[in-house]
Amino acid sequence: MEIIQVDQKNIDEVILATTRVLRAGGLVIYPTETCYGVGVNALDKTAVKKLIEYKKRPEGKAISIAVSGIEMAQKYVELNESAKNIYKTFLPGPVTVISKDLGRVEKDLVSEEGTLGVRVPKYELITDIIKNCDFPITATSANSSGKKTPYKISDIFENISQKQKDLIDLIIDAGELPHNPPSTVIDTTKEEMKVLRRGDIKVGRLLVDSIIKTDVEMQEAGVELIKKYKNLLKENCLIIMFNAELGAGKTQFVKGVAKEIGIKNNINSPTFILIKEYPYTNSESKGELIHIDAWRLESVEELKKLELENYIKNGNILAVEWAGRAQEYLDEISDTKVLKVYVEINYIDLNTRSIKIYDQDGTN
Repeated sequence: MEIIQVDQKNIDEVILATTRVLRAGGLVIYPTETCYGVGVNALDKTAVKKLIEYKKRPEGKAISIAVSGIEMAQKYVELNESAKNIYKTFLPGPVTVISKDLGRVEKDLVSEEGTLGVRVPKYELITDIIKNCDFPITATSANSSGKKTPYKISDIFENISQKQKDLIDLIIDAGELPHNPPSTVIDTTKEEMKVLRRGDIKVGRLLVDSIIKTDVEMQEAGVELIKKYKNLLKENCLIIMFNAELGAGKTQFVKGVAKEIGIKNNINSPTFILIKEYPYTNSESKGELIHIDAWRLESVEELKKLELENYIKNGNILAVEWAGRAQEYLDEISDTKVLKVYVEINYIDLNTRSIKIYDQDGTN
């Protein structure tokens, strides 16, 4: 195993060394704008098998790839108009775009439905490495499956076995990375992109109509909402339903909610596991913040399997991202002691968003 401490003086050396290892079928730990990733040549069957062994990942579970841009992506996946719009608007950046696979990468990376996740990292060193290699590399976090997100190399070493360490050929050490959440996953092969738009949720009284320019302001909007409802939580359950564009700030809003009720945990988007639970206790009430991402759900029946009715309890707050599809079911399982608000967030320009918050029924 070779470890290279990367700095501005040795970028060219790092690119050449990494390219050499990847072309030889090696496994590389590398930094990104989200966390440390683990990469192999996505076209090399032996290298991909090595990656799967390192990750201890179950057979048949898809693994995303990283490319240098939309032109490279089109060699490996079929890009529909929805996908192209996401590439143009949000990439490079922390977004994984799911598209139909064209059969050119190693098949173990592809889902059973024939789809493949693609990233364009917003990390110039890595895109330069991919350009130099002229092939895609795998884009999955460097932790063993189920272990903590790795923001520094020690996070990796503390949670893998010696056998896994022996599989690593090269580590690009950029120090401790900012603790950013994993990439957002958008499946452009599903019709939900058309279903989950503004207008899918019935709304009532307008509570807030503001302009947001920073993540801090978006968090403060979450804080202010909970201040309005905090005294009611002891005897009620609150459901917050979001309808917002990709990257508009849903998770930042939930961070503000968490802050106001006293949750210290780092709040990340639950895209990969659908639901995250955060218990809390404060002077007004106690319960759980349940953070739900409905994007990947394919039907109401799949939503029902999550048994959300078990979370409808006094003191609980359900924050539901992409809530258009979930509204009917949430109405079905709600009772008179459930308070509901609807949060709509829209881009005005790249740095400015509008936020409107409604009391869904106009009665609270």
